[in-house]
Amino acid sequence: MNQQQKETIDLLLREGNDSDAFKHLHKWLEGNSHDGDLHYYLASTYDSKGNEKKAYPHYEKAIELGLDEEELKGAFLGLGSTYRTLGMYEESKSTLEFGLTKFPEDNALKVFYSLTLYNVREHEKAMEVLLTCLLETTQDQNILQYRNALALYSKQLNRIWV
Repeated sequence: MNQQQKETIDLLLREGNDSDAFKHLHKWLEGNSHDGDLHYYLASTYDSKGNEKKAYPHYEKAIELGLDEEELKGAFLGLGSTYRTLGMYEESKSTLEFGLTKFPEDNALKVFYSLTLYNVREHEKAMEVLLTCLLETTQDQNILQYRNALALYSKQLNRIWV
């Protein structure tokens, strides 16, 4: 997918002309079915319009075909999140875990992973991931003053301190 095509789609979407945007994307895809970027853009567009069922096959295809690093991160996050919203929790978990093996420092992936952990009833691990991410990224001094306690508690949420 080239820059001019992206600009065309972005303009159509900004103007509220979703139907024409999707027509263009599908037309371009017919002649370029092996374009991972095009599949990713179509998936992201479906996703942003609330049509996750149509988005996830294109995320899958985009990852399979290959993307640059930034788009690949976005595709893992988009696919994992989409699976989660469709109730496909195990698929979400494995997708986000795989994404985190490739991009272990990506905090957005971590946060979406914690949401999925909640859905698969791994509540303690979800809280640990989320609290750790918060402590690594916040600048809020009201939180940072409790950094040591929160880091300790994040790994021992059910411990009773007697």
